[in-house]
Amino acid sequence: MTDPFADPTPRVSEFASADSFRGRLILVEPTKVERNIPKQANQPNGPTGDRVTANVTVVDGQGPVQVFSNRVPTGKFLDGPTHRGVWFNQDQLSAGLQDIKGNLLGMVLCRIDTLKPGNPAGQGNPWVMNAASDEDKQVARAFLANQMVGGASAPTAAAAPAPKANPWA
Repeated sequence: MTDPFADPTPRVSEFASADSFRGRLILVEPTKVERNIPKQANQPNGPTGDRVTANVTVVDGQGPVQVFSNRVPTGKFLDGPTHRGVWFNQDQLSAGLQDIKGNLLGMVLCRIDTLKPGNPAGQGNPWVMNAASDEDKQVARAFLANQMVGGASAPTAAAAPAPKANPWA
């Protein structure tokens, strides 16, 4: 028997996620926080937490970021460097973008990875936000200086090394 209807077309995410930025030097600019959001859409009465929406700029010059779907790389890459409207609902990451009172921070320079780097995020291996090194800060200053337009002044980056060449260009 032939049915008159079709199955929905599977959709692969077209948005960057925490997995997309693993190990990359990123500048995160939180724009919104939502409280008590269900951790999983299919469990509306399950655990809840904060979800922070942010604009994420990759400042390491290492090319596009890969899209992941359910923690699996899709082979699809997003050009950057800026990715708008990225959601972070992982406890450690959303907390790292807020001060002790729950106010959103300004720009946060960091690298994200799992507690046990190289292993998938999950129970016992949460995402963590690692502070940038002095060398990372120099790279970010140089990146921002190169982004400035017009007569605006940028942070002093006299000794900052140039960002690495984009291997994807």
